Amino acid sequence: MKSLQLGINYGMGVRSLARGLDRHPLIASDIIERHKRRYAPFWRWRDDMVADAMIRRRIVSIYGWPLYISTSPNKRTLYNFPMQAGGAEMLRLAVMRLCDAGIVPCMLIHDGILFEETDPLKIDQAREIMIQAGRDCCDGLTIGASTDQLLKSGARYRDKRPVAVQMWNTINDVLRTVGVEIRDAA
Repeated sequence: MKSLQLGINYGMGVRSLARGLDRHPLIASDIIERHKRRYAPFWRWRDDMVADAMIRRRIVSIYGWPLYISTSPNKRTLYNFPMQAGGAEMLRLAVMRLCDAGIVPCMLIHDGILFEETDPLKIDQAREIMIQAGRDCCDGLTIGASTDQLLKSGARYRDKRPVAVQMWNTINDVLRTVGVEIRDAA
């Protein structure tokens, strides 16, 4: 249901919703109409936001990061912009604050932050910094910050999704082909 809810929020049409639900388009249409009636303020806000962006030819994040709009923008991009921009703002703010606290990230991974730290107090501090960045970007709403993986020294981060495992295996196979010795760090 999460993907369907997000799809409706970001402009999924009747046909796409019907396919996603594996139901007749009349059922999908009814769901969208019920959503519009139940969440009328959201639909008004979303339509007003897009209309304003089209008139101004740009839309900006809460901290001023702009998206300049072409002559024929995709409305779904504009519907999605506040969520994506808000997530990016939270990530930027958290990274700046982590650096200021002396906890320097190694890299960003989509909506996560990878850093090397062994001190449990600093790990807790990093989590609190990320939670506060979320609050600051979301008008006080608390956004969680979870620890995906805590790795022991020498261990690798491993994305467990099948596509990621396949990609990693392909990279290792290519490295072996050119003579690189691969050692597995558990």
